[in-house]
Amino acid sequence: MTTAPSVILLHDGELDDVRELLDGLGADCVHLRGGEIPERVDPPQQLFIATSRRAMVAKEWPPSRGTPPGPFKIGIVSEDSNTLRGMLRRIGFDLLIRRPVHPYALRLLVLRALYSGDERRRESRAPVGYEISYRSGVRQRKAMLVELSTCGCRLLLDRPINIGSRLTLDLPPEVTGLRSLQLRAKVIRSIPGERGAGGEQHAVALCYEKLSVANRRQLVGILMHRASGPLMLSKAMARSSGAVAESPDPAPERGDESTPIAAAGSIDNRRKNPRAAFERRVTSLGEEASLVLMGRDLSVGGMRTEPHTGLEVGTKLQLAIYGAAREEPFIVRAMVVQNDGDEGVGLRFEHIPSDVAARLESLVASLPSVESLHGTEADGLGSVVSQILERET
Repeated sequence: MTTAPSVILLHDGELDDVRELLDGLGADCVHLRGGEIPERVDPPQQLFIATSRRAMVAKEWPPSRGTPPGPFKIGIVSEDSNTLRGMLRRIGFDLLIRRPVHPYALRLLVLRALYSGDERRRESRAPVGYEISYRSGVRQRKAMLVELSTCGCRLLLDRPINIGSRLTLDLPPEVTGLRSLQLRAKVIRSIPGERGAGGEQHAVALCYEKLSVANRRQLVGILMHRASGPLMLSKAMARSSGAVAESPDPAPERGDESTPIAAAGSIDNRRKNPRAAFERRVTSLGEEASLVLMGRDLSVGGMRTEPHTGLEVGTKLQLAIYGAAREEPFIVRAMVVQNDGDEGVGLRFEHIPSDVAARLESLVASLPSVESLHGTEADGLGSVVSQILERET
């Protein structure tokens, strides 16, 4: 069965360095260039990267902030114009990267899109690996709860199920940590996996329907509790590694893959060896991605970053801020002075040396290499890539 890859990269030879970067990260990527690119391409699960010439294949894809979300879209260009930026916004691109760009900043941005989930996946999520019950109609069945978030979840089922099916999930106290929880959810993706000792497993992604305030609060409490607790990976989950690896949410892995075949209307990404989704390498890359911040409203005094639940007011940070492509990042000390949830986080720089202040002023005055395409052009001006090096609460 044909399944969508996590990443699709389209270009005409200009983005070979991006392909090497994706290979180095172990991303499940289909790479097509020039004449290999069909007129119609189905969207990847997570990330689409293309030059402006190849961007139009995404014009009918769902937006990254939709329900369910489409892939995060990054355009990489060497030449820029108001017309180009307007076109990318209309297609639904999320980020514009202008050449030249610092190679490590580019790596951080790709990591952020793959593992952090970006703006469209701000919801917290936690791996579970525990058996639950579900009902579709009147009959009750068993399923493995693989992952849980406040907007949806992933299950492993021993039977196929149609996209659009509505299920009632019963989460026992062993999962919730308190009282049982019942949720209504709709199937948005179903992918068959390998046949093992327990039969064929199907990886299923669901989004909740009519989630009450009380249920959402309980889910938030479950996620907060699990954020500091151990993973509950059962033997049944280990046996089903193939189905988990083909699941719709972020867990790119590296391994032997056959050469992808380009065909009109689809991209066939065949795997030779299915692999478990909860590898240590994936976890470490996810932790690294969680330290990446996209800053805006940059000034010598501070900046505002994208939403980040882990930055409380009073937290002190050491940041590496990436400016010009051929310059080393400069290191600054900052304090979190405001956290406005979805509106972002306010940082105040502290004890800025004169040479760093001069570089900051130069960076503020220059056209940034990275621009968010959400909102108006003014919203994206002054965007910078930074990385948390140290954090002190």
